[in-house]
Amino acid sequence: MCRMVSGTVSYTIEWPGLSREEKAEGWILPCVAVAESDLVLEVPDAVEIGSAP
Repeated sequence: MCRMVSGTVSYTIEWPGLSREEKAEGWILPCVAVAESDLVLEVPDAVEIGSAP
């Protein structure tokens, strides 16, 4: 689950399993979401991976 800061998505299923409150706060399920525009996402607990040697 991640939060969509900007952009638009549609879903591949009728109801993606989010509460109305979660949807209103911008949360999306990227595993069933299709980007309809450029997106800016906020991913909680994301770990930055350094470059490979």
